[in-house]
Amino acid sequence: MQAMEEKKLLILKDVGKLYLKFGIRSVTMDEVAREFGISKKTLYQFFTDKEDLVSQVIDYYLKNPIFDFSKSEKGNAIDRHFELRQHIINVLKYFNNNIEFDLKKIYPDLYNRVHRFKRDRIYTSTIINITEGIEQGLFRKDLDVELIAKLQVGRMLFTLNPDNEIFMESEIASIELYDKVIEYHMHAICTEKGIKYYKKQLNRIQNEEEN
Repeated sequence: MQAMEEKKLLILKDVGKLYLKFGIRSVTMDEVAREFGISKKTLYQFFTDKEDLVSQVIDYYLKNPIFDFSKSEKGNAIDRHFELRQHIINVLKYFNNNIEFDLKKIYPDLYNRVHRFKRDRIYTSTIINITEGIEQGLFRKDLDVELIAKLQVGRMLFTLNPDNEIFMESEIASIELYDKVIEYHMHAICTEKGIKYYKKQLNRIQNEEEN
């Protein structure tokens, strides 16, 4: 029983990567079965149909702590942004905007669930992060925390939305765009101490990536 559950979790994890890379529409149940060296009959023991597979893949990845600043105890409030940055770099290795298009067109209920989850996660985590940063003297004390959190939700969801008609797909799939968005955010909320720390850490990380 445990072996079956472990096999299912492995399928969910790796199928998620296939969806990110090729889009949901392009990855058939036949291809999933071949990828894991199992028959379709065995695959259907785990999932009733493709929609069930997509739904469970989404559930699996929604448990991932992306945008969740409350899960880490390392460093300070600004360090949390660099942890998130590393996670986004890992996602961009597989990123394909087709997954957003496919979800919206084929599985609108699942798309709406993902959208609500991202909205609520970004909002809640931003409030936690800003509150922490104010206490640490890194963020300004006069900030309207709830307003900043709402602006961050709008900024991130719009920027990463394939329908935004402003940013090209190549821009969305680059860490450079994320860096510019967060730099804009940091200049708006940081104290002098905070912005110095942010720039120092960003320069260090970018230098390490170049070498």
